[in-house]
Amino acid sequence: MLIPCPHCGFDNSFDQPYPFHAGFSNVGFLYNQAGNLTLVWSSFDPAYERIVGQKHPWMLDANDQARLEAALLSSPRGDRWLFSNPGRCGRCNDPIAPPMLDHIYYLVYAGSVHTDRVPGKGTFCDVLRDGV
Repeated sequence: MLIPCPHCGFDNSFDQPYPFHAGFSNVGFLYNQAGNLTLVWSSFDPAYERIVGQKHPWMLDANDQARLEAALLSSPRGDRWLFSNPGRCGRCNDPIAPPMLDHIYYLVYAGSVHTDRVPGKGTFCDVLRDGV
C-alpha cells in the first residue's frame, strides 16, 4: 500500500493492503516520536490490563494514557511511544497518519513492534519497564 505525503508527495510504502482498524482487531497502537515505527498490542493482553484495566486502548482517559506511556520501554529507535505521536513521512517527516488520539486506523512501519502477531511469541510484557 502506498500513502502519498500531502506535503512533499513522497509515496510511503507499507506492507499491508489498507490501513488497519484497531477496533475491528481489538488492538492498540502507538507511533514512536520519530513517527517511523508502530507498537501494536492486544486489548486483552494481561500485562496491558494490569496497567489500565479491562479497557480498549481507544477508550482510555488522559490518566490511563499517561500511566501506559510511562510503563513502556523506549522504542527500538530510542524514543518514546506516545498517544499523541502521528505516523510520519519517510522523506520530509510531515504527518501522514493521525495519532491514536484522533484516529482508529493505523499504519505498520517496517521494523515495528507487534506483540500479538504470533501467539506465544512475545507479549505486551516485552515492551514494559521492569517492575510493571
